[in-house]
Amino acid sequence: MLGKLIIWFGSARWRLSLSHCLEGLLIQLPVALLCGAPASVLAVVVWYWSRKKLEVEELHGHATDPAASWGYGWFPWTWDKWQVLDVVLPSLSSAALAMLSLRLSP
Repeated sequence: MLGKLIIWFGSARWRLSLSHCLEGLLIQLPVALLCGAPASVLAVVVWYWSRKKLEVEELHGHATDPAASWGYGWFPWTWDKWQVLDVVLPSLSSAALAMLSLRLSP
């Protein structure tokens, strides 16, 4: 079952971005339990933003000269559309879940 799900996610690039929503839950749930819903959304955004920044740094030679590549990737307009989607989808899904949990809480 899990193998089929992994194959399904891997068969299209947009599905790989969608898979980040499930992965984001693994970040969001423990942080929400410890610190609350708003902090959990921030944790997801920071996690994915830092991952994409590191990807862009690695494309610019981070392994050979980390100091020279540090300035790359800070802003999403320097990323490709899939890298942006990799951050936007889990951010939106975690924000929606946080708003729902705040709305449903007494």
